[in-house]
Amino acid sequence: MQNNMQKNLLKSDNILFTQEFLLRFQKVVNALYNYPSYMDFTIVTSLTGKKTLSYLPLLSYTDRESHDINDLLELAKENHFEIRTLDFSYSNFQDNDTVTMRLALHNLSSQELFEKNIKSRCRNKIRNSKKKYNYTLTYGNELQDIEAFYKIFTATMHKHGTPVLDKKLFINLSEEFKENILFFNAYNNSEPVATMCIILDSQIAWYPWGGVASSYNNKLAGYFIYWEVIKFICDNYNLKIFDFGRSSYGGSTYNFKSQFGAMPLKIEILKENSYDLYEKYSLASSVWKKLPKNIVDFLGPKLCKYLVDL
Repeated sequence: MQNNMQKNLLKSDNILFTQEFLLRFQKVVNALYNYPSYMDFTIVTSLTGKKTLSYLPLLSYTDRESHDINDLLELAKENHFEIRTLDFSYSNFQDNDTVTMRLALHNLSSQELFEKNIKSRCRNKIRNSKKKYNYTLTYGNELQDIEAFYKIFTATMHKHGTPVLDKKLFINLSEEFKENILFFNAYNNSEPVATMCIILDSQIAWYPWGGVASSYNNKLAGYFIYWEVIKFICDNYNLKIFDFGRSSYGGSTYNFKSQFGAMPLKIEILKENSYDLYEKYSLASSVWKKLPKNIVDFLGPKLCKYLVDL
C-alpha cells in the first residue's frame, strides 16, 4: 500500500525540471567546457570529432516528457543526438533500465516521512548510525564545503570506474545557483566520511553527485547522511519531490535508495541509434578502476568534456 501511494503521488504531478533551471544549468556547463549551442541543444564533440546535439549534458532528465519532444526530434534530425526525458506512464521495468529514484514529500513532516515511507530495516540502520558512531553533518556552498565534497566524490567515482567531473563545475554551479545548491558533508570527528550535493528547483530537491568513503561503507555512513539530508530538505523547504538521481533498475544503488521509500521513474534517453548505456561502458569502466588514482584524477576532468553520456 505504501508503494502504491508513492507511485500515485509521483505520477499525479508529472514534475520535471523548470525551463529556468535548465537554462541556468546549461549556461554553467557550456561556459566551463566552451560548448556551442544550436537552438535548444548543446553541441558536444567527442574525442574522435563526432558532434552530438545534447538536451542536455549532465542532467538526468530535462523539462520534457517522452511524448513531448517532436520539435526537438525535428531539430535534431540527420544529426547525432541525445535527448533525456521522463516517461511517467512506463511501468514494465526491466533490469538495467535507466531510472531516477524519487520520494514524494507532499505535506509530510520529516517524522511522518520517517515512520510512513522508510522501510523498518532502514529505520533501524539510521538509528544505529547515530548510536554507534560519532557522525555529524555540515552543509553550505562555500569553497571549504566543495573541497570536502570533492575529496570523497573523486574516490567514489574511481571506485565505480567513472571519470570525475572538474571541481570548477561545482564552484561555478555554486556561484550560479547560490543558496539553491548545498554540499552536505558527514564527519566522524574531523574526518569526512560521506557527501551529497543537492540542487534545488521549484518543486524538486535533486541529488546528482556524492559518495561514501570506502572505509565507512560498512559503518552506516550512507544511511546517516541520506536520512539527515532528506530530513533537512523536508523541514526547511516546501518541495514536492526528493530526487535521489539516476540508477540502473535492479542494481545496488537502486536497492539502497528504495529502502528510503524512493520509487523508480523511467528515464528515456533517445538517440539516433539506441544502445545499453551500462553495457557500452562496462569494459572502459573496468579498466578505469584499475588505473592509479592520481592518473584518473588528472585525466578525468579533461575527459568528461568529450563524454555526452555522463
